[in-house]
Amino acid sequence: MRTHYKAWAKPFLDEHLEISIPLDEIPNLKDFYLEIGSGKGEFLIKMAEKFPDRYFVGIEKNVTCAGITAKKMVEKEVKNAKLIYADASQILPLFKEKSIKTIFLNFSDPWPKKRHHKRRLTSDLFLKQYLRVLPKGGKLIFKTDNIDLFNDSLEYFENSEFKLVSKTNNYLGEDEFDTMTEYEEFFRNEGTPINRVIYER
Repeated sequence: MRTHYKAWAKPFLDEHLEISIPLDEIPNLKDFYLEIGSGKGEFLIKMAEKFPDRYFVGIEKNVTCAGITAKKMVEKEVKNAKLIYADASQILPLFKEKSIKTIFLNFSDPWPKKRHHKRRLTSDLFLKQYLRVLPKGGKLIFKTDNIDLFNDSLEYFENSEFKLVSKTNNYLGEDEFDTMTEYEEFFRNEGTPINRVIYER
């Protein structure tokens, strides 16, 4: 589901700074829930609406997707969520240690070629950052339709300090603290199994 470039996206992001977080304020954030790779914002916005007493932050590096998310946030007047338009690898080091309650990785780019595996959001470089920003008991929740990415990611986690909480190759969406992304809805309609794993710091 390729997203076609929208020329209005960057100007819209620049115009609506109220939904974004300035880089110099990122180190002050704490006790929030982070989605890395927010896409068009379905998960981020639905979770914010479903849990109005919690604070959500999304990171998205694709300008068109970020613009679409920002437009939805403005239209829905979402108050308890913010968006960071940037590459996660550049933003994660800015977060304070033990500041994030839960990290969501939803249908991340699988980067199938072996030479690109280090770019995966579940690669060792990213896991080290997640361990730094999550407190003891903090969770990382990963969903994907891509079984190769899922199985490879299980190996990455096994070689880290994360502790397995639950794993399924046929997640049915029964967790209350969750909602469907646009990709998930598409894959479910196609009959594609959803793989989901929860790890704890």
